[in-house]
Amino acid sequence: MNLGKSKFRGWRLSIALGWMLLGACAHIDWRAQPQSALPSAADGEIAANVAAMNLSKGESSFRLLQSNSDSLLLKLGTAERATTSLDLLYYMWHNDVSGQLLAAEVLRAADRGVRIRLLVDDTYLRGLDPTLKVIDRHENIEIRVYNPYRTRANVSLNVFEFVFTGFRPNHRMHNKAWIADGLVAIVGGRNIGDEYFGLDEGFHFRDLGVLLTGEAATEAQLDFDAYWNASVVVPIAAIEDEVPSNPTLAQARETLEASRSRTIADGTVAALHASPLVASLGKSGMHRGTAALISDPADKWLRNDKAPVGVAATLERTIDRAEREVILISPYFVPGQRGARWLASLEKRGVQVKVLTNSLNATDVAAVHGGYARYRKRLLKAGIEIHELKRTAGALPMESSFRGSSRASLHTKAAIIDGEISFVGSYNLDPRSMWLNTEMGVLIDDAAFARQVREHYELALLPGASFELGLDGSRLVWTEIKDGKVVTHYREPTRSWSRRIVSFLARVLPVERHL
Repeated sequence: MNLGKSKFRGWRLSIALGWMLLGACAHIDWRAQPQSALPSAADGEIAANVAAMNLSKGESSFRLLQSNSDSLLLKLGTAERATTSLDLLYYMWHNDVSGQLLAAEVLRAADRGVRIRLLVDDTYLRGLDPTLKVIDRHENIEIRVYNPYRTRANVSLNVFEFVFTGFRPNHRMHNKAWIADGLVAIVGGRNIGDEYFGLDEGFHFRDLGVLLTGEAATEAQLDFDAYWNASVVVPIAAIEDEVPSNPTLAQARETLEASRSRTIADGTVAALHASPLVASLGKSGMHRGTAALISDPADKWLRNDKAPVGVAATLERTIDRAEREVILISPYFVPGQRGARWLASLEKRGVQVKVLTNSLNATDVAAVHGGYARYRKRLLKAGIEIHELKRTAGALPMESSFRGSSRASLHTKAAIIDGEISFVGSYNLDPRSMWLNTEMGVLIDDAAFARQVREHYELALLPGASFELGLDGSRLVWTEIKDGKVVTHYREPTRSWSRRIVSFLARVLPVERHL
């Protein structure tokens, strides 16, 4: 008996059975109707405020959204004032206070005739509450899903599909965009969830977003259409059993309105209608100049590109032109061998590279920290400056939140080049963002705007907010200011053994490409 041939036949049989099972479970009609954005609104408060800017052709206006609470209020305010369309693109939409509040406002907009298109990644869609899923039944609302699993019944089938489709479900849409009336776009790193808007009492993310109008907003609208009509996107209505029979749309509306009323009544978002942010659009706080929306192809992972494309390629080209300084802010920073050599080469030709990322205690993904940890000494030896945000950084000045919190985690994805050009978006400096997920962001050529992004970076360097890393001979050291005194640690500053173990395993196992 030829054991090798027997094993080969057995493997082929397993694959064939796998595909048969997937075929039996594939209830998804992949044919989505192509659809384009509606013409930009000509009337209404948003249109009037944008028109008042008198932007010239090709010009954009932009405002940095550093405050978590302001970011939520702008989304609520633009949804309340929209007259024609809301196009929403998100990796994550939680069923919590902010998620229900925004869903209620979106449903209100649909009730008055605004067309709503919501594209969400399948990772979090399956855990979404039926109340939010059922709004797809509204005549003015359509929900589509990015790269959905065909197996919807249970995790075991999901694992089987993951393996026998060449790890197709490992590719996710990490983009975030909120586009109102085709005139205003909000992009950046924030998902829809309480921890992103300062509504979580125990935890919050430090993050950035950008409010865009003009050419950059138009580019965001075109990019949304490209994703909406991509071959890897499926209408939620085509996924069997995904939209539940209960509750009804009327019941969902009642639930969301009750949640909205409670949130306003208890003072959580007392400034819901009083916020001047939308009313002042175009009158103050907005910069004018050159801004470019950059995005990955929706089917990036199907192209088998050997070199970075989209956001990664654009950022690399821009940073390669740096002459003095590059500041990189990334919560999940895993440069890899290629990236470490690249950053070291920048230092070698006289460009000071500075990195801000999470400490092991602050990160919400300890495995990613392990992938980053193996490069720290190498980067420091090359002259790169590294700071790690502390878990207890809390809400810093200029980062207003509705509620206080005892734990902070960095979620900002940004870069500043020579104090002139800045990037804010969803792109992490890690292999997952480069090769596996789709990402987006905005590249802005404006020194005043870059100074504001730098302020966000420098807040994390205040005494007590972060550790500065260094080398004592061959030993890695963490320095912090505590009670006015300099304290040096010669061991990773954490008491959590579980985090140490997860980080260590990610550091030694061959999983870097997936981090």
